Amino acid sequence: MSEYKPKPFTKEIAEQMRKEMNLPFDEKRTLCNVLKQAYRCSNEESYNLAAVQALLLESLWMGQRMHAKLYDEQQQQFKNEHIEQDKDEDPFGVDWSNLDGRNVAQGNWD
Repeated sequence: MSEYKPKPFTKEIAEQMRKEMNLPFDEKRTLCNVLKQAYRCSNEESYNLAAVQALLLESLWMGQRMHAKLYDEQQQQFKNEHIEQDKDEDPFGVDWSNLDGRNVAQGNWD
């Protein structure tokens, strides 16, 4: 695992997240969908509306980064998994290394 290095939440990122807040919901109840709904439910009569919206934009950005990081780690872990299996332990295992030049597609050699 690498060391956590926080990234600044810039105005450009805020504008990008503001556009994403208005995208349609997907079929799952995810953190991002809940934040989108909360953002849309906030109205102009809300107390300190600008602060609420700013926090929701940053939360969406953080959730998306968290998802991407977890997904990348999961994919890397999957690639690193390799199950060693002894040929003698598996009664259904086939040793394909010693075929003596035979074409196994031609049928059963037993």
